[in-house]
Amino acid sequence: MGIIIGISAFLAILQSILFWNRNLGISVFIFVLACVLYLIYILSKNNKIINKKAIIFVIPIILLSSTYFIFNNELFKILNIFVIVALGVTMCVYLSKSKIKWPDFLKKIGCVFGGMFESVSDIINTFKIPENKKENESLKKVKKIGKSLLITIPIILVVLILLMSADQVFEKIFDKVFLDLSKVLSLEGIVKLLSRLSVILITFLLCGGFLVNLVKDNTMFTKEDEDTKVTVKFENLTINMILTILNIIYLIFGFIQITNLFMNTSNNPNFDYSSYARQGFFQLMFVSFINFVILIVANINKVEKTKSQKIYNKIMSLLIILFTIIIIISAFYRMNLYQETYGYTYLRIFVDFVLISEVLISIPIIIYLLGKKIDILKSIIIITSFMFVLLNFMNIDNFIAEKNIDRYFNNPEDSNFDISYLCKLGTDATEQITRLLKADDEYIVKRTERYLYEQKQSLNLDEMNWQEYNMSKKEAKEILDNQNIEINYYQ
Repeated sequence: MGIIIGISAFLAILQSILFWNRNLGISVFIFVLACVLYLIYILSKNNKIINKKAIIFVIPIILLSSTYFIFNNELFKILNIFVIVALGVTMCVYLSKSKIKWPDFLKKIGCVFGGMFESVSDIINTFKIPENKKENESLKKVKKIGKSLLITIPIILVVLILLMSADQVFEKIFDKVFLDLSKVLSLEGIVKLLSRLSVILITFLLCGGFLVNLVKDNTMFTKEDEDTKVTVKFENLTINMILTILNIIYLIFGFIQITNLFMNTSNNPNFDYSSYARQGFFQLMFVSFINFVILIVANINKVEKTKSQKIYNKIMSLLIILFTIIIIISAFYRMNLYQETYGYTYLRIFVDFVLISEVLISIPIIIYLLGKKIDILKSIIIITSFMFVLLNFMNIDNFIAEKNIDRYFNNPEDSNFDISYLCKLGTDATEQITRLLKADDEYIVKRTERYLYEQKQSLNLDEMNWQEYNMSKKEAKEILDNQNIEINYYQ
């Protein structure tokens, strides 16, 4: 318990140093790295690591935390906090078991958070003083130290004040100390100090509760529960009927996509890209999710089957996967048409990544349908984690700016070019947006100059502390310092 308290206190103080009144930057990487190292150390010391392979989750956790000082994307700064926490909890669950099914996985996730709050009481009880002679002697020593300080501090203050009035050099040394002390002792200073101490205390208790829940015997997380068994029983006729009818429908749909969408789009001048692509995507994505659920239900069905029924079920399931991939390709193609016409945005790029993720997820499902032993839940978590990390490191702001600006210079008369959208992007896109200063359109040049000037002013006012260090901001500032922007035009 002593080690857990020490580590929790260290992390609580560390988070205060890194994050209090600071913007997120390299501080996130430092804090997450410390948390991960201490977490693995505590679990290892208490022999709670059963599945060492689960340490692989450290890779996406560290990579996502590093984005806070590499890039400067406000959306991912928020999203990544939740994803990092989710991956950390997932790692704890997989470290504690060699194999886990999805119902038990969900239960254990709940136990991590529920047990954390439950175990806070163990941390609090550690500081309760038992009524015995040894502790009473310790209490007497504390009182003696307190009385000594009450006598010593006033004397020291009087001496300092007298010496400061006697020597100007000495006064300058301690003048700032007294000024800072007066700020702390003001009402505003006291409120800030109490707030900061409260955050440190809450962080300490939560960190301690989290670690105790993971390592102490018989906590909500560590106590042995019976495996949650989910039994699905449908008549084979029902399952096969659903699979057969869906395959017929998807066969017709696939034929329509191949003959009309893939072959005739470019020959149809009245083709409505906007409504066809956007509306079509959401419906098709939902259909693909339904297909995955049906496949899993069909293959965990516990009703006994004959050999011929098993073969038929497997063939129909594989056909569903094939048609699902066709549906995903159709949705991807529709979105590609939309992007070519209207450019790139966050939503449209997210669409592409969701579709690619679905294709990758279909691979372990196919392997499972072919009778190979594979942990589908773990495969899905790894694939989605990989895709999310990849999405972070593609530098999405820079990508959007580059592609849309390329489209503009290839076709300057394009009415769909949205300069206002680009000016909402962060410093990751600064280098690409400076290219618009060479545009022929005077409005676009002036709008770009105004955006770059405002960003330059903002960066000059933003004096980064070491905790807030961010490569994207630093590089953007260097780029803007080399740009000759008419400052007087905006004053």
